[in-house]
Amino acid sequence: MSSEGKDLDVGAIKGATSIRAVVAGSGVHLVPSGAGRWLGLCPFHPDRRPSLLVDERGGHFHCFGCGAHGDVIDFLRRRQGLSFVEACRWLEDDGQYRPAPVRGEPPRRPTRAALGLAEQVVLDAACAVYQHSLAEHPEAKEYLRERAIPDWLVSAAGLGYADGEALRAFLHAQGWSNAGESLGLLRREGKETSAEGYVETMSGRLIVPELRGGRCHWLIGRILPDPGSEARFRALPGPKPVLGLERAAGRRAAFLCEGVFDWLTALSWGLPAFSPCGTHLPAERLGFLASASTVYGVLDADDAGRAAGERFGAVLGRKWVPLALPDGLDLNDLAMRPGGREEFFATLARARRTREEEAGGE
Repeated sequence: MSSEGKDLDVGAIKGATSIRAVVAGSGVHLVPSGAGRWLGLCPFHPDRRPSLLVDERGGHFHCFGCGAHGDVIDFLRRRQGLSFVEACRWLEDDGQYRPAPVRGEPPRRPTRAALGLAEQVVLDAACAVYQHSLAEHPEAKEYLRERAIPDWLVSAAGLGYADGEALRAFLHAQGWSNAGESLGLLRREGKETSAEGYVETMSGRLIVPELRGGRCHWLIGRILPDPGSEARFRALPGPKPVLGLERAAGRRAAFLCEGVFDWLTALSWGLPAFSPCGTHLPAERLGFLASASTVYGVLDADDAGRAAGERFGAVLGRKWVPLALPDGLDLNDLAMRPGGREEFFATLARARRTREEEAGGE
């Protein structure tokens, strides 16, 4: 276990947690199937008849369809795309299990996987404010159109815009400024606690949220216009989750996109895509791809992208199929040029034919 998790009492966490409550809380409808046992549709593969058994007495789950098996921590790692330590922290902080606080220990900032009810309400409200602000700023909407992001996806993906004023005023009016600061949505300037005493950390940025179960789990912002010396993207603090995890989990084929706008492009083309918002994603966080027979790599044609492709290939093995995009473009670049969508699907069709031929020759 990493040094980050050396304070964890894993046995106590599992012993104090109801696996049935965690599975049901993740959106799986469970029906009784004997004493201390429940059945539901497995979230890790396309399941039409309930094949997921949850055994409360044994503290484990097992799918008779795809073979997924484990304890409550294993379930969270697969379902949420978490590391072992992150899954344990989720159980510590999500109301299921809370160890006694150590005297003098500073409160831990909530992680993206461990939001309490109040933090979740504030984060959802922030996304709603950002969405409303986007409608008020035509220059931000025009930028999205220039990047070939269609209006229907803007709405479906909950995209927004931080104008630097609306969110801080709203949170102050609701008495939620401290929660906004804790989440990283605001930062304080000086000692003043009025709305003017806070600054929006995402000010001037297009907002792309990670939605899970219809709730905002995390978000990342892209500055407008060109950033100059400032970082192009800024995310909420804490561990970066997998962007689009629910769109790819349980699918037979999934598309790994490097960049945020590449991911949005893939969604606009109807692809079950996800993104690590970069080139790094630890192997232990790829459990949500257990049902996938093919993971297509849509990475940038540069040194970082090629190195990432090699790493993912080593972890995913025969599942991994890298796609070489025309002229070394990234997916969003391709979408912005005439015929780009057709070029991509021609590349995808060739990759599929090659894979089928290789399978037939074995």
